Amino acid sequence: MPIQYRLLQNKIKGSKNYNKFYAHTVKRGVISMEEIEKTIESNCTAKSSDVRLVLRELFDTVKHYMQEGYVVDLREMGKFSISVKSTCVDNPKDFRLDKNITGFKCNYTPDGRRSNVGVDGDGPKVERGFFDGCKAVEVKA
Repeated sequence: MPIQYRLLQNKIKGSKNYNKFYAHTVKRGVISMEEIEKTIESNCTAKSSDVRLVLRELFDTVKHYMQEGYVVDLREMGKFSISVKSTCVDNPKDFRLDKNITGFKCNYTPDGRRSNVGVDGDGPKVERGFFDGCKAVEVKA
């Protein structure tokens, strides 16, 4: 099924795109871990409990390496890493871990391959496997 979108109008005054229309993705819902386990179970010989065990261990292992500062490359799935969020200071001597580190975020980069010519022949692009065969369709309000 194609990715669904609906057109929305930008109502943010002061925005350079004020009153212009843009595509907004319509989400179809949330797929739970249990649903993923059942789908994988139906596509191979592993039982749902085996899938759950492996996925849980994958999560714990990826989390461990990310917290050790590694970029975790899961091939077709993409790369994951953790980066810090911080506030700025004028002088490096003023930077304090307890004051200026405000949190962490998870970085995700889907797997991709460089192409010398884009879809429209407009120069180099990165082609992402997640988007192979992806189509969009407008949903009328």
